[in-house]
Amino acid sequence: MPACLQLVQGQFPDLRERMAVLFEVDDVFRELCEDYEACTHALSRKPLGGLYREYQALRLRLETELLRHLDESQRDSP
Repeated sequence: MPACLQLVQGQFPDLRERMAVLFEVDDVFRELCEDYEACTHALSRKPLGGLYREYQALRLRLETELLRHLDESQRDSP
């Protein structure tokens, strides 16, 4: 299992199964997971001052987008 998917699933454990399925079939969702992983790694390096806050805000936006994408995919499925 890709590290980016594991990271996102760890953040939202109740959605693990749905995320795994969507990760396999949806390129946009996969890219969001990869961006989330990159952002989380950048935060772990503790960038200075405003840059740290920018990465925090970006990670929150990515979390929102991941959840929105999951919600939309569920509404679109039969």
